[in-house]
Amino acid sequence: MDILIPDTSALINIHDVYVGQTHIIDVLAQQFDVQVSREIPHEVRRHKSKLDSDAGRMLQFVRQARRYFHCEQDYEDLIFNESPAGNSECNRGERQNCALALYQARRHERQVIMLVDDMKARRGLIAWYKKRFKTTQTWSSLELLMHLYLVTFPKWPYAQAKSALRTVNPRMGGKREEITTRLLNHIGYLEELNDMLSVLPSVRKVLR
Repeated sequence: MDILIPDTSALINIHDVYVGQTHIIDVLAQQFDVQVSREIPHEVRRHKSKLDSDAGRMLQFVRQARRYFHCEQDYEDLIFNESPAGNSECNRGERQNCALALYQARRHERQVIMLVDDMKARRGLIAWYKKRFKTTQTWSSLELLMHLYLVTFPKWPYAQAKSALRTVNPRMGGKREEITTRLLNHIGYLEELNDMLSVLPSVRKVLR
C-alpha cells in the first residue's frame, strides 16, 4: 500500500467529499497508508472551524495517522537548514511532512505521495524538495480525486466525482483565471478517464 502524507490545507479542502456513500477519510484509509507529521493534528485543531461537522472525525483521523520516527530531529534539521523555509514559524507542518516523506522513502520500497494544496509551499519548499528527492510524488487534491475515480470506478458516479472537483477546486485558491482553467482542465481529464474506463472490462479488486 502506498504511503500518503497530506498537508493540512489538502485535508481541509477535501473534508466533505464523499465517494459514493463513503466519506473521503474512510476511502483514504482503505487506499493508502496515511501518515502525517506531529504538527498536522495541531494545525487541524487550529482550523477546525473550516471543517464544520467533520472536525471531530478529521482530528481523530490525523491523530491516528501521526507518526514519530527514528532520528526525527536529524531529518527535520536537514529540511529546515537546507530548504528555503528558514522561518521556524512558517510551513512547519510541510517541513515536518517533508522530513517524514524522506525518511519513509529511504526506509521503504513503497511509493511515497505528498498531498499538498498550499500553493506558497508548492512554489517554495515543495519545489525545492521535489528537485532533490525524486522518490516522492506530489499530488494536489484534484489529482487525488482523479486517482480515486480511477481505482473506485465504476462505484463512484461520474456526476458526483465532477461535483467534488467543482467543490474542492476554488478552495485551493489562486486568481480567478487560474481557478477556472484548473477546473476546466481537470473536468476534461475526468471526462476522458470516464470514457476510457467505460470501454474496459471490469477487474477483480485485490483484497487487502
